Amino acid sequence: MPRSRLTEVLRFTEEVAARYDLIIVNVFHAGDGNLHPLLLFDVREPGVRERAIAASEEILRACVAAGGTISGEHGIGLEKRDYMGWIFSQQDIAAMLQLRCVFDPLNVMNPCKQLPTGASCADIKIARGAAKAVAAGAWI
Repeated sequence: MPRSRLTEVLRFTEEVAARYDLIIVNVFHAGDGNLHPLLLFDVREPGVRERAIAASEEILRACVAAGGTISGEHGIGLEKRDYMGWIFSQQDIAAMLQLRCVFDPLNVMNPCKQLPTGASCADIKIARGAAKAVAAGAWI
């Protein structure tokens, strides 16, 4: 996120921690605007996982609203995968799926994990077909 907005988002993170009754420890690279909030909780506590997910989503929305993104250096994992639509268009995601299929045409590298695909891997099958067309010399 822009460094000029870091303090604002850190304050918001404190408010989120209080609202969801969570401990949030902020680790970040202030110089480049990377924020790494660590949500600490005991998974054995009923309902705490759901609170942590909701809190995390609020923090991610605040980062995007502040002019940032949902990930700055480590990529998009399972926790953030379904939020990619906040920062990428459907065309962007389709291009990512197509590129992935060029390098992994058999879908053996972390299938259904790295890109949002809805309820199933049907999008990957569609993208795999597009990748085959590209490999055969057809532009789509």
